[in-house]
Amino acid sequence: MSTTTLAEFDWINEELFEGLIKKRYSNFHSIEQFIIDWAVGWRENFGSFVFRIEIEIQMKDKKKEKASYILKIPFESDRGDEHELHDHFVSESDMYDRLVPELESIYAKNTSLFVKFKPQHFKFTDSEIMPKCDYLLMEDLVAKGYKNMDRTVGLDQRQMEAVLKKLAQWHAASAVRVNQIGHYEEKYQSKVIDSIDFTIQSRLGNFLECMQQAYELEPEKQTLVKKYVSRLHDLFMDVGRIKPDEFNVLNHGDFWCNNFMFKVEVESNEILDVCFVDFQLPIYGTPAQDLLCLLMTSPQLGIKLSKFDYFVEFYHQELTKHLVLLHYNLIAPTLQQLQENLFRNSVLGSYEVEVYF
Repeated sequence: MSTTTLAEFDWINEELFEGLIKKRYSNFHSIEQFIIDWAVGWRENFGSFVFRIEIEIQMKDKKKEKASYILKIPFESDRGDEHELHDHFVSESDMYDRLVPELESIYAKNTSLFVKFKPQHFKFTDSEIMPKCDYLLMEDLVAKGYKNMDRTVGLDQRQMEAVLKKLAQWHAASAVRVNQIGHYEEKYQSKVIDSIDFTIQSRLGNFLECMQQAYELEPEKQTLVKKYVSRLHDLFMDVGRIKPDEFNVLNHGDFWCNNFMFKVEVESNEILDVCFVDFQLPIYGTPAQDLLCLLMTSPQLGIKLSKFDYFVEFYHQELTKHLVLLHYNLIAPTLQQLQENLFRNSVLGSYEVEVYF
């Protein structure tokens, strides 16, 4: 994106959006203003162009409305669905259209809570001018008062608690869904771990070289490190192996602070809501995958270690509470079982640090 200009995307225009606007606004007359800009900075999103589209609409009664959308397309936007992230876009569309609404409906049916996990999702309506590439079109959460926190600063305890509570709600609903609707498809049960293993294997040489340069390891310590590294493939495959006798959830799969947004009350600074985005890597399995990703990447440095056990306990309390609320008919994991699960899958922690930093 550093060498890409907005002028290259002249097909993202008023004509593309007009059918959708007409469908959403029955009193629509015309589009008065159409502004497109980058929605995220360079290197903040690693596989897609993300645009913010702001539209001013003239109504038949002369009133004006404003609409704001987020449009995500692959970097290789001139190749239709022949690009390496096609399956990710298919998965994310399925999450927006089917799976996440199912989780939200579980709360609506079983509780009085109003729980939303995602922004509203839209599709273009005119088949003749449809984008010639995969795309995702969503409401602009920033226009609704949401914001990302600064990833270079990290989340404080209050923010972490809000995220852990929402993650516990998500995990609880995803576990209950298996009881009520059935198991998730095979594509949600292995692909992410396969990609993680490939990433690790491709970087092992650099890792060993950096370890030697940084610490000037003695021969016996070099041997220990090499033995550990040689086991990484088996360790990652074990993480991805679903264990039916343990507690499993549908993980978000990329759960760090760039992929959830906060709605904060301006005057009181109260956190009103947390909303998830970027559902390209969902995977069914141990909740350690989301938890370790969050805990290793997102807290402020001063609390990352000192509050680690507290955050795990807080998540467990919220998870247990929401499993009860949703009438989960199996035995919920104990805190000790969750802690043991995190320890057993701790190899994920090293991956999160290596990839995100």
